[in-house]
Amino acid sequence: MMARRPWMALLSLLCALGASVAPTHAQEPQPTGKASSNASAPAWAAKGQRPRIGLVLGGGGARGFAHIGALKVLQDNRIPIDCVVGTSIGSLVGAAYAAGRTPDDMAARVGKANWDDLLSSTLPRQVSSYRKKQDDALALIPLELGIGDDLQVKLPNAAISTQKIEFFLRDLTFAGTAPNFDALPIPYRAIATDLATGEMVVFKEGDLVTAMRASMAVPGVFPPVLQGERLLVDGGLVRNVPVDVARQTCADVVIAIDVGSEPLRRDELTSVLSFADQYTRLMMIQNVKPQLESLTADDVLISPALGNLSSSDFKKSAELINAGELATLKVLSQLQRYALPADEYAAWDAQRVGQHLQSKPVLAVKVKDSVHVNPEVVKKELDVPLNEPLDIAEFQDNLSRVYARGDFSQLDYELTRDPAGQGDELTVLPIEKSWGPNYLNLGLGFGSDFRNSTPWSFSAQYRRTWMNSLGAEWKTLLKLGSSQVLQSEFYQPLQLDGLVFLSPYLQLRDQPIDLWLDGEPIASYSVQRNSFGVDLGSTLTKYGELRLGAVFNDYRLSKQVGLGALDDDTGRDYGLRLSLHYDQLDNYFFPKEGQYLNLQGYISLKDSPGSFEDYTRLFAEYRMARPMGKGAWQLTLRGQETTGNAPLYTDIRWLGGFLNMSSYGYQERLTNRFLYASWQYYQPTSWLTGSYWGLGLEFGKNFDAFDFIAGDTMFSAVAYLAYDSFMGPVYLGASYGDNNQATLYFMLGKQF
Repeated sequence: MMARRPWMALLSLLCALGASVAPTHAQEPQPTGKASSNASAPAWAAKGQRPRIGLVLGGGGARGFAHIGALKVLQDNRIPIDCVVGTSIGSLVGAAYAAGRTPDDMAARVGKANWDDLLSSTLPRQVSSYRKKQDDALALIPLELGIGDDLQVKLPNAAISTQKIEFFLRDLTFAGTAPNFDALPIPYRAIATDLATGEMVVFKEGDLVTAMRASMAVPGVFPPVLQGERLLVDGGLVRNVPVDVARQTCADVVIAIDVGSEPLRRDELTSVLSFADQYTRLMMIQNVKPQLESLTADDVLISPALGNLSSSDFKKSAELINAGELATLKVLSQLQRYALPADEYAAWDAQRVGQHLQSKPVLAVKVKDSVHVNPEVVKKELDVPLNEPLDIAEFQDNLSRVYARGDFSQLDYELTRDPAGQGDELTVLPIEKSWGPNYLNLGLGFGSDFRNSTPWSFSAQYRRTWMNSLGAEWKTLLKLGSSQVLQSEFYQPLQLDGLVFLSPYLQLRDQPIDLWLDGEPIASYSVQRNSFGVDLGSTLTKYGELRLGAVFNDYRLSKQVGLGALDDDTGRDYGLRLSLHYDQLDNYFFPKEGQYLNLQGYISLKDSPGSFEDYTRLFAEYRMARPMGKGAWQLTLRGQETTGNAPLYTDIRWLGGFLNMSSYGYQERLTNRFLYASWQYYQPTSWLTGSYWGLGLEFGKNFDAFDFIAGDTMFSAVAYLAYDSFMGPVYLGASYGDNNQATLYFMLGKQF
């Protein structure tokens, strides 16, 4: 949807507060434990054997990319690794290395990754279901509140979903798994924390990516991982540099890499946020310090000098990797004690890479039961073929489509190897939103043309999902302000795939309409339209939907203020409504590419007492966007044709207002037969992410006009600054047209 970034600021803060902290280290770090002596030589030395080397990769957010640089130096200097233990970001790098990735491959992948996208909870808008796309036009604030059956307000349990990060982690580990983590090319352990008890949890078997996600789940930033009865979060809370776990796993010698942030200096402690940050950092030191003190002279500590590079600097992977290389080169003399001859190391590394994880045929697919969502619906949507290796790209596309329905905070999956080693079992773990299934979204809008019109609105939308096993949904919108709207719809799929649905609905609308003469409003009317209908429809997957239904309409026109140009009137009709919607825009308000089509037709049926004469109406809107230079252009075509003798207010439209013949006043050209066309170009600015400048040309023509002026061709030129904000689109615009009128606009949301 829209490019809204508030969670990124929260991520930066919480990553700094999270499991990414270590004490200050000297530039030339030395082990602090007791040195080995000839009198007490370790067993491996006494036997003339090569020591088993355990690699410990500490937590630290993006700073952990320095681990990749360290691995490069270890590889270049022929240092073998016998087991890897990682926490948080260290568990990610460690798992990739243990699974068979090379340091160069890892560096390339993290360098090419779109971290802004990976660290956001939104999927590409085109993937979303059409029902979710419909809400974009309302410009509701994208903070989804939960409403309990007791009316208690519930909030999401994390700022960012790891849905897209999981796809990245699967790719990083070859989308494979192993019977246990000792069966990987290098034995591996990941450290997590039981959020309920504070106990350390060491992953040594199960799904590899699940272990990685649990180890990196910074509380409040990423959702916790449910493993059996345990609720698991970032392992840095209990063991940010898990030296002891490496010794228990395999290590005679430990190479530990600490990438934690140092405590803030006295002059940096200037605010409530910095105090909270320092409090967490100092607490974290307590679990790091004893681990580093346990190191002996046989062990090697690597502490990259990362300076001001923070735990949220994911885009600076090259700098972080380079810092890891430099720090490892500083202790190279200590590391070279454990180097292998060239031929032995080449054989060791070839075996590690050659035995990298590989996908096996999927022998069975299971979907874990959830409280509200029917698991059979999820299974049918995923459509995983059996006895074939999992097609990761196709599966992730399907998984994204299911996730985009909006029912889940996370849609995880696990691969487990069958005991015979012939294939994998795929288990899908739908994690329903803990704040659902009742949702509330709010919206606020305001606009001004600094002359006659200041439309405003407050919106609240309630959604109740999964009211039965087929996924029935009840959605109600209340809009107060310049106009009042109450609309409610019950959406009932008739089969598991939702291809066919039935939808009864009710809409009550009270719209103020101004009647203009010679460029000035002379009267204000209230147009009420109350409708009740039932549609039979078909979803076109993520692309749109088709509906056909019967509807009854009741109309009332009443003057509120001004000259009596029109008489009060009432009427009703009933008929058949046909609608077709297609929407593949990548952003509703500022699309860079995609198309949008909205076709609506209505045929009134035979006369009944008090009804209007028979009439038909056809409305169409088409939008297309394409990239152009540093920005994009958008073409909009819109029009309506009505036949018969029904009053104009049965479906009144207007030209006038921002990006709707902008030089004309809001509602200045009332009509129900018109054509409108516009061409816009907009380009991001360098001032603020999500901000744009734009230019547009608009043309319009009325064929039947409520203000009794028809047939004129209208022209407007418009320029604006815009910001795709968390609250909705914000515009500051100016326009001039054939009416020789300059008009200024301010708008939050789409009010004109």
